Amino acid sequence: MKVTELTEQDVVALAERRGEPAWLRDRRQEAFKAFSDLTWPSRRDEAWRYTDPGRFDLDRPVLDVPDADAGWATVERGIVPALGDDVAASVRLVDGVLSEPTLSTSAVEAGVVVSDLSTAAATHETIVRAHLGSVVGAVTKHDAANLAAFGPGLFVYVPPEAVLDQPLAVTVSVSRPGTVLPRILVVVDRFAKANVYIDHVGDADTTVVETIEVVAGDSADVGLVSTQDWGDRVDHVATHRTTIGRDARIRHLEATLGGRTVYLRPDAGLDHPGGQAELYGVYFGSDEQRIEHRSLIHHNASKTTSESVYKGALQGRSRATWFGNIRIEPHAKATSSDETNRNLILTQGAKADSVPFLEILTSDVVSCGHHSSVGQVDESQLFYLESRGIPREEAARLLVFGFFAEVLRRVDLPGVTDTVMAEIEQEILIGPTTLMDERRR
Repeated sequence: MKVTELTEQDVVALAERRGEPAWLRDRRQEAFKAFSDLTWPSRRDEAWRYTDPGRFDLDRPVLDVPDADAGWATVERGIVPALGDDVAASVRLVDGVLSEPTLSTSAVEAGVVVSDLSTAAATHETIVRAHLGSVVGAVTKHDAANLAAFGPGLFVYVPPEAVLDQPLAVTVSVSRPGTVLPRILVVVDRFAKANVYIDHVGDADTTVVETIEVVAGDSADVGLVSTQDWGDRVDHVATHRTTIGRDARIRHLEATLGGRTVYLRPDAGLDHPGGQAELYGVYFGSDEQRIEHRSLIHHNASKTTSESVYKGALQGRSRATWFGNIRIEPHAKATSSDETNRNLILTQGAKADSVPFLEILTSDVVSCGHHSSVGQVDESQLFYLESRGIPREEAARLLVFGFFAEVLRRVDLPGVTDTVMAEIEQEILIGPTTLMDERRR
């Protein structure tokens, strides 16, 4: 089966093979109807103005059958391996197949559920039925394809008032050529607190069409970290969207360090009063890599707040695009929001596009602003470090390191800052010895 040749019979057969209840089969079919009515995007579409959708090969066969000889090797890089056994739960999605989840004693006692999404559709029907597809529906062609034919699916549920001191660890990995359509639904119920870390690793001629839906109940506190640490042959298109309940808070970090082409939509929906959204991102591009983060923070209720801070560095002939949109509805009064994007160009040939965007449809706003820059390493800072005896190239790398540290300190989630900084340090160390325009020497 190929995504480009998806049929309704394929969708029904997939639901039957996974033993899904009738309501989920119907939802898949509804998504397929939307999929059939939509067209694949082109460079003429505003949302794909900067990234060529043709970079994503969707004619590769969909992987949903386990391969005993590939994919289950130990993962050594990323946040999840760095945590070791200090996790509340651990699960892997490998080449379209879900491993058996493992939960700590404290997570089991708290009533945490980590399950295959098809199974949870029957065992936890009320919760899954209420939320599956409600955060990320079938609005775009890629999203519709995922909802119609996702596999594997993962369901994570944290019950009311449960407080998890350890993170929930998820690894999405690939090792075989093909297409995978992972879907992750995370529901953190009212007054609960949980951190979910999702590593994306592996290298093969693979196209990943992913959806992550996160629901934060009233007064919930959720930390969501997604790292894209793919090899050079992986193309990744995904929607990572959160919806935030009354007086709830979400901290969401995207760390994009690998992949041939990575196109992400890290969105947040503030649909209830008092909600808080903090969206952070770091990215490091090299060679011919293409990275795009296209974010929407939707203020759809009064007295909601948001902050978005993304920073990236680029070398080789890489290109990155950040498109940040804050939309404030007419009925959303007394909101506060701010977005920032900073980019460092480390070599000639690298390029960054920074597009802050505001849609303010009400005059009753506490604050709303945006900040954007694209530039090179500051010459005066370099001179200061050189005057203290630090070689120019090493001084430039130190400044790049500090450039990212500002964002990662804001995240303040256990195990995240040190691990991501170590990954960035490796990218910096293997970079070119010339980190700015030769004419500035």
